[in-house]
Amino acid sequence: MAAWKYDGQKDSVLQVTKEAYASCNTTSPIEEYKDGNTKVKLDRSGPFYFISGAEGHCEKGQKFVVVVLSQKQRHTGISPAPSPAEFEGGPAVAPTSSAYTLRGGFLVALGVLVLGLF
Repeated sequence: MAAWKYDGQKDSVLQVTKEAYASCNTTSPIEEYKDGNTKVKLDRSGPFYFISGAEGHCEKGQKFVVVVLSQKQRHTGISPAPSPAEFEGGPAVAPTSSAYTLRGGFLVALGVLVLGLF
């Protein structure tokens, strides 16, 4: 589960496609969260893309990717995180070395760049 707090009166969190993430396109999000205390269940392996819903914030770098690795990948060894260039057009994302275990045997490797948004 990913969770973050923010001012729900001034901002929102959008879960978007890879393409929308790269272009900061806020028009057709997969999900929109506005409650200021958002929790998102990460129920599959692979990348999840999030951007700020406030005008101009994504363009200023308020966007991040969460990559969920499966239990199988953990046992065979975790490969290095993909380079920021692989996310096509996104700013450099500072990966962390932490992994969090989720229900269902998933691990989350977080690469988060947060500039005061969340």
